[in-house]
Amino acid sequence: MNQLNLKNGKDIKKSANANILIYAKPGDRKTTVAGLLPGKTLVLDIDGTSQVLEGYENVDVATIDKDHPHRSIVEFYSYAKQHIAEYDNIFIDNITHYQKLWLMHKGKNTKSGMPELKDYAIYDTHLFELVVIFNELDANVIFTAWETTHKITEESGQIYNQFIPDIRDKIVNHIMGIEHVVARLVKKADGTRGFMLEGNQSTYAKNHLDDRKGCVQEDLILQKKTTTKGEKK
Repeated sequence: MNQLNLKNGKDIKKSANANILIYAKPGDRKTTVAGLLPGKTLVLDIDGTSQVLEGYENVDVATIDKDHPHRSIVEFYSYAKQHIAEYDNIFIDNITHYQKLWLMHKGKNTKSGMPELKDYAIYDTHLFELVVIFNELDANVIFTAWETTHKITEESGQIYNQFIPDIRDKIVNHIMGIEHVVARLVKKADGTRGFMLEGNQSTYAKNHLDDRKGCVQEDLILQKKTTTKGEKK
């Protein structure tokens, strides 16, 4: 029984860190969120958009090796783990493009120049394991993705499209399921940008950390009372 780590509900506490997946159309300022997070942030630039973080002194940026994406992201994880005491947030930007780079790299080793069927299944397992191990780091972990839509058919026969992160169909529900927060970044009519934290028929979103249904960009992660990573926890 001890191996089950059994707890009563009164003893369960919410995680001190947030595991978040944010998504939006390309160019909707997902990357900028890294500079608005409280504390110090370590960014992995996968899609080459980190120039928008110019001037943010609270951000350190590593760039993925596009020719060896798998090895590069493993090296980034190793660095993040070794230096985790220096950072409040780990920001991986973005996993939609990482998927493309990973599969392109696999295709280089085939006669057709395309990934083999087995490579897609291998990637699904790799991505899920990647998200799990990053989420175990002692920091807020934020993944970004571009958005897409998928068709939902209800038992009544009603069909509608819903916005979701652009991740492979075989794995997207698993990834969304293990995140504390899945948030869609949207632009309001007045030009301000914010996150949808509660889902509806047209948008997948969820927030298991608090009761907020939405927030502006800079409030994605609420500032903790303690000020620095070295002083908290």
